[in-house]
Amino acid sequence: MGPTVAISSSVGPLVTIPSVTHVSWSSILWALAVLLYGVGDLVTTMVGLGRDGVVEGNAGARFVLGDPPSWVRFAVFKAVLLSGCYGGYLLLEGYRIRPAIPAGIAAIGLYAVVTNVRVLGTF
Repeated sequence: MGPTVAISSSVGPLVTIPSVTHVSWSSILWALAVLLYGVGDLVTTMVGLGRDGVVEGNAGARFVLGDPPSWVRFAVFKAVLLSGCYGGYLLLEGYRIRPAIPAGIAAIGLYAVVTNVRVLGTF
């Protein structure tokens, strides 16, 4: 185990907590990818599709998921896409381009969330 942090009082240590000394950039990028593309886009899209006059803008997603897609189908679709991208990421072990996969997904997710929020703001 790595270094620890002790929280103590005048009588001695109260609790000892393992210290997090290193979080990889890849972990941070994957967390952003899942939060923005997986959760953020899912929630903002489904909220938008619940409003009159709003349709899914991605023709491919409409074809695969139906019109309008259900929460479950859309969540499964996103999980499959993220899993496939993670599989590709694992295959690129040792390549310097590897972090571009979660970074790209996070960027797409950010764009989708911003676009969805703009659409939600106009209705």
